[in-house]
Amino acid sequence: MPLAAAPPTIAVKLLVVWLTTRCQLRCRYCYMSAGDMALVDLDEQTFRLAADKLGLGAGAEVQIAGGEPLLVPQLVDAVATHARRLGVTRIGVQTNGIGIDDAFVALVKRHGLAVGVSLDGPPTVNDRVRGRSAEVLRGLAKLEAASIPFGVTAVVCRETVDSLPELGLLLAGFAQARSLGLDIVRPAGRATDDDLPTPAALRQAFASLAGRLAWANQRRRHPLKLRELAAAGCGGTAYCPSEFGLGAALTADGDLYPCASLVGRPEYQCGSADAPDLARLARGLPSDQSSCGGCAVTHCAGRCPALALLSPQAGRLDCALRIVASRLNAETPSGRIEVRRSVMKGRKE
Repeated sequence: MPLAAAPPTIAVKLLVVWLTTRCQLRCRYCYMSAGDMALVDLDEQTFRLAADKLGLGAGAEVQIAGGEPLLVPQLVDAVATHARRLGVTRIGVQTNGIGIDDAFVALVKRHGLAVGVSLDGPPTVNDRVRGRSAEVLRGLAKLEAASIPFGVTAVVCRETVDSLPELGLLLAGFAQARSLGLDIVRPAGRATDDDLPTPAALRQAFASLAGRLAWANQRRRHPLKLRELAAAGCGGTAYCPSEFGLGAALTADGDLYPCASLVGRPEYQCGSADAPDLARLARGLPSDQSSCGGCAVTHCAGRCPALALLSPQAGRLDCALRIVASRLNAETPSGRIEVRRSVMKGRKE
């Protein structure tokens, strides 16, 4: 009698955990339509089960998100506590910043959490697309006062792209602001291709942003690093762990996907925490190198596979951003080296 095949195994390197579908905001381009869906909070045992089934452990990273995770601080505490017990190297929390208070500061310090805040432009712009900018800035000031380093992620869309240089200068006024990452809007949820910026606007805004940050960093003790300058032509073999089948996203109701950007698309669902489709998850996402043949960027890890799957137009913008970043790096090679060293150091912390 032939032996039964051994069940597939996996050891994820990146697990994105959506703690809740609740959110105080109604961002015009939220790809999960947070706040407009059934209100669900993740069960702590569901996370534990998923962590076990996915082989979460030493050397892995957990990214806590939502909805808005600060609306369920007890779950942030529970997930961080269990992840640390498993030996997870880095635990980050991505928040809209509205709920940053003394209790959250204590939670960050207790677990050594990395903090990311979503802010898509200066207040006049951010108020149009997200809202409640004054409260977000008060949250950043709270982190500043507590000497907690933080990063900011900005969604780049047609309405925010021109304000990126101004956003860079705003953040440069915070000593604890350490990084700025640009996420091209994902045409999913409340967003569509109509929200995408033009390639010309993206290239111009990025070059201006990089120049202003270079000027500001000469006057700062700690540089405010622009993520995309380090990502262009960085010599990696894949864009992210999900491309290799080593990434996963766990939704608040316990479903699994290879990437948070693909949540809700049945063709990419990989079972659930109690019955994961490990074989499907391990296949990863196809690398999109359809425009690589005539590209001048060398040693590039390719465009974001999930973004390219969602929208070819958005995928081309990802390439445009990488090309202009590579050109700027070539013009200032010494600056490129320092940025990359800083970013790689940050990834290890």
